[in-house]
Amino acid sequence: MGGGRCVVRSSAVAEIGGVDRGRALAALRDDGFVVLRAVLSGAELDAARDHADGLLRGARWSDNDFDGRRTRRVYSLLSRVGSFEPLLLHPEVRHLVTARLGEVHQFGMLFLSAVDPGQGAQSPHFDAAVYPLPPEVEAETNVIWALDDFTAGNGATVIAPGSHRWTAGRRPLPQELVPAVMPAGSALVYSGRLWHAAGRNSAGTTRRALICEHVLPWLRPADNHILATGVDRLRSLAPDLRRLAGVAPASEYLGLVAGQDPEQWLRQTSP
Repeated sequence: MGGGRCVVRSSAVAEIGGVDRGRALAALRDDGFVVLRAVLSGAELDAARDHADGLLRGARWSDNDFDGRRTRRVYSLLSRVGSFEPLLLHPEVRHLVTARLGEVHQFGMLFLSAVDPGQGAQSPHFDAAVYPLPPEVEAETNVIWALDDFTAGNGATVIAPGSHRWTAGRRPLPQELVPAVMPAGSALVYSGRLWHAAGRNSAGTTRRALICEHVLPWLRPADNHILATGVDRLRSLAPDLRRLAGVAPASEYLGLVAGQDPEQWLRQTSP
């Protein structure tokens, strides 16, 4: 899927040296996505790749068609965040997500993906379909970090530009899905209502990516990061990562621990 079609063009792409935040946000709102091209430094990308290889060692292929029977996934990343931290807290991504979801939001699903040679195309879907909310509610803003070059041949994510504005029930036609080709170290930031899918990997190499969903603070996230990470490891995380794990209160009355801000509770109960 996507191998013979045009490469997706965003109306705002960032090149090395800076991001036009206004254009990037406008593209995210209007097109449903924006590609931040090669925004990781060489050192950050190398470290993230090394960390990914360590996590993927011994990981098995998924056991269902949607996740991919020749795709390896690794979850519970906050307990071993390592060199992924600069990606999860990247300022340009954080700026876009905050602009769409507000200052307080949380991680949804968070996982490392390795699409191996021979993996077929994933079924098109949009992530926010799990929430029964009106289409005008932006429940999610998500990001796919390319740890390898994304090409039309190695399974680059295919997207349907503008599909975040479609009426309920409309599905993309094959010709409406185009590959989001981008170099390693880039980030595809997209609306949770954008139709997309992992492409078919007909190349001879694996295509690795870090996928991070962000959801509104009052929604139940796909992954339970607090349980998966554990209280002790939560204390060891950077404060911003703790907040994104769901520690931050969603409001004055949502997300407290015994009537306290969870950060205060963590300090008081620290060994």
